[in-house]
Amino acid sequence: MKLDPVVSAVPPAPEGGVWPLVIVGCGAAGMLAGIFAGRRGVRTLLLETRPRPGAKIRVSGGGRCNVLPSVSTLDDFHTEGSRNALKNLLASWPLTKVREFFESELGVALKVEDTGKVFPVSDDAGEVLDALLSELAHVGATVVGGVRAEELQTLENAADGARFELSLTGGSVLRARSVVLATGGLSLPKTGSDGWGFGVAHKLGHSVLRRYPALVPLETKHSRWHDLAGISLPVRLSAHKGDKLLATRTGDLLFTHKGFSGPVVLDMSRFITGPGNEDVTLVAGFGGRGFEEWDTLLRQGGTRTVLLCLREHLPRRLVSTLVEVAHVDPERKLAELPREERRRLVQTLGSCPLPIDGDEGYRTAEVTGGGVALEEVSTKTLESRRIPGLFFCGEILDVTGRIGGFNFLWSWISGRRVGESV
Repeated sequence: MKLDPVVSAVPPAPEGGVWPLVIVGCGAAGMLAGIFAGRRGVRTLLLETRPRPGAKIRVSGGGRCNVLPSVSTLDDFHTEGSRNALKNLLASWPLTKVREFFESELGVALKVEDTGKVFPVSDDAGEVLDALLSELAHVGATVVGGVRAEELQTLENAADGARFELSLTGGSVLRARSVVLATGGLSLPKTGSDGWGFGVAHKLGHSVLRRYPALVPLETKHSRWHDLAGISLPVRLSAHKGDKLLATRTGDLLFTHKGFSGPVVLDMSRFITGPGNEDVTLVAGFGGRGFEEWDTLLRQGGTRTVLLCLREHLPRRLVSTLVEVAHVDPERKLAELPREERRRLVQTLGSCPLPIDGDEGYRTAEVTGGGVALEEVSTKTLESRRIPGLFFCGEILDVTGRIGGFNFLWSWISGRRVGESV
């Protein structure tokens, strides 16, 4: 039988008037923290701004919830902080064990798709969310929906043992021995994310590294690319900073009315939106081919025209745009193409700089980069090194994963780490 821990009003505090643990935010990380704290017998209260928790879980993966990746390495995550600290945190709950948790303990059957992404067999994000909420209820945790935290203050030498006072909208006040900030970031504000936790962390003395939209579509002002809206194709996308190659990914690119999207663009977007990346260029090899592969293919074109040859490999509208960018006559036979025109065409096909002028921002970004610096939390417990009893987990920390379930993996791992430590 499914259990539901969600109520609409804050229940009376335990005897003594102090909650042992209050978790602000009932997303992926907050729920895992609540589950594992509850399993240890810690009386736990979770606060959620929306009437029902888990909005990001419901909308992720097109409503199917990309629970996990099938394979994970340290290189799938980014932080401005210690890579070694991040490595140790990720190793604290191996991917195989995380999957066992969902399948064996929560009863959610999972499948691996050809993309390497792990989804519930039911293709229903609601099943994942219901299983998490049911487990929260099973361990005795309470979730209050539709309540907003306004201010968090620290207490010293309180007679009742409280270390924190949390003010809520409407004037009510909670006292707690430990508080977890699992408030997420700024991305997808329609799901309830507003960045409140960043301000609280900063006010309490923590360094909050510059936030930026990650896994976000990119924009261009050049209308010739807007005219390709709706076209999707595989590309090899590389990030370059001067002469240095930063990364290369292969995947589908989608042209939009604003610019560029699709899995490979989202995956590489942090090289544009992240700090210190003002002079980074994204270079596309269309059709998944690079410069040398296109050069070889065109040399075999013989008496066919540029247009006929390229239409065998690329969408018609894209071909028209690319020959225009390369300043090449599409009706010219490949065998008669002058060396300089061939070079320009091959360059455009296999190593084309995308003219990027911005991004779509947090409204469509899947995650938030930056956040509370890892150096300021214990890597064993994720407790603040500055304020005893204050913990962080999930997107509020300076850890960002690639597309494909990696950010959920970080939320599950960090939430569990806190729940077992608080």
